[in-house]
Amino acid sequence: MFGCIHAFDFHVQALLLEQTVVSFLSDPIAVLDGPEQALKVFASNAAARQVGIHADMKKRQAEACLGVMLRKREAEQEQRAQAMLLDCGHGFFSRVESTAPGTITADLTGTERLYGTPKQIADQLRSRAVKCGFQVNVALASNPDTALHAARGFSGITVIPKGEETSRLANLAIDVLEPGEEILAKFDSWGIRNFKTLADLPGIPLIQRLGQQGLYLQRLAKGEVQRELVPTEPTASFHESIELEEAVEILEPLELVLGQLLERLMSRLMARSLATDCVQLDLELETHADRQLNTGYERDKHPDTYQKILKLPVPTQEAKILSKLLQLDLAAHPPHGAVRKVRIEAFPARIQFGQAGLFQSLAPEPAKLEITMARLRALVGEKDEQGRDRVGFAAVMDSHKPDSFQVFRSSEEAKAAGKTQGKSRSQTRLLPISIFRPPIAAEVFLKSGVPEAVRFGESRAKVLKASGPWRSSGGWWEAAEKWHREEWDLELKMKNGTGIYRIVHDALSKNWFVNGMYSSGESLQIAIMGPQAGEIAKMFHPNSKSGGNVE
Repeated sequence: MFGCIHAFDFHVQALLLEQTVVSFLSDPIAVLDGPEQALKVFASNAAARQVGIHADMKKRQAEACLGVMLRKREAEQEQRAQAMLLDCGHGFFSRVESTAPGTITADLTGTERLYGTPKQIADQLRSRAVKCGFQVNVALASNPDTALHAARGFSGITVIPKGEETSRLANLAIDVLEPGEEILAKFDSWGIRNFKTLADLPGIPLIQRLGQQGLYLQRLAKGEVQRELVPTEPTASFHESIELEEAVEILEPLELVLGQLLERLMSRLMARSLATDCVQLDLELETHADRQLNTGYERDKHPDTYQKILKLPVPTQEAKILSKLLQLDLAAHPPHGAVRKVRIEAFPARIQFGQAGLFQSLAPEPAKLEITMARLRALVGEKDEQGRDRVGFAAVMDSHKPDSFQVFRSSEEAKAAGKTQGKSRSQTRLLPISIFRPPIAAEVFLKSGVPEAVRFGESRAKVLKASGPWRSSGGWWEAAEKWHREEWDLELKMKNGTGIYRIVHDALSKNWFVNGMYSSGESLQIAIMGPQAGEIAKMFHPNSKSGGNVE
């Protein structure tokens, strides 16, 4: 069995794939083609033909037909539409042929166990094409050409069993064969109007008048031609674009366009059982350099295009998630001009399936986590003063510099960076430390070079035990990166007991700081200093008193 999908009035449907207001079935539409000064009707839909539109009609004549919408032919859009049809076929079968514009043929051999009866296969093919935005006819037959002519001539779904080709094709109009204008004129003069009359002609006289081509057309009318398909390789590029009638400056209508394009892209990927983990957005902007000569306009600083690459930690097929991420990014980094054309390309990737451990805590969905991180970046900014990402996954770097860490966009990158250092560290159990950010300024009293008392905040504490100093330095080759510090671990006698603190002396600025506080491991104590200490402490202990410094 062979299956054929035929999108009737394909040139009109290809133009309307990116239109949501115009209806292909009810609104009369004509497609124009040719030189700009001599445009003619190239194709039209059934509603346009009912009001008098026909092929080769001049543009002025077509404009006289009230209510007919005229659109210029776009070859690029037709190529994308044909690629979408091929994706519908490749989603089911491995051997798919691009038979003609708007028509594909697939080899169904051995697929009955996967997809059911021929009628069920045809239903699935049609529903997949409709989901991609096409109105199609689907036909199944024992040879490719019979399926092709049945899809062109019969509406809906047609299944022709083997041995019934001649009888089922008998009532089709002769122009379904597309024999050419000259042969079609001869058939008309002979009174041949359908497949049956052509099939009943005697073979030898037909060959004498039309040659071998006449015999081939007769065999097509009988459904006797057997041929091999010419398979088309599945496309490796998935992109959609739309050129706006008017340039858009506001993000809200642009978000609607992005959503429509992403929906079509995801439907194409899903037809091939694929997903995407990388999306590239290209916007063509409307810029008028000649109008901005006196405003310091520079093309290098304000190019005519805006590009954004969105990378995801895991592949996804959710168009809404991709649309939301692009919306957040455009809101944070809007284009510098009005948008006149939008192009989105999705790079295909295999779907990843994961199984969490039975006793492993549930983690948020990667796609929703990515949206949350994007919102946080929009709220707090992307980079800090040192050029590090503010939102992401932290990993300690292989460096002796204190607080030397980097923030990565994905947990995989952070894990990979963490594996490269710290392999030979001692397994001795250490006390956890709570680092104060920023460190608390302190005043240290020394005796014989060893701290004797420390004062920070409103407290003065006596040093019971002191360990140190541990000196470290680095970045001496660059003035901005130079650092030199001495660290002490001090056991201090506080009002409420004792505590172990890390005290740091900055040898360059000659200042002392309380860098953190050690915990015994049984209970973690966090020191909160400053005017908002009470409000912050209530987050952990609702019964805490407001105001002052809280431990």
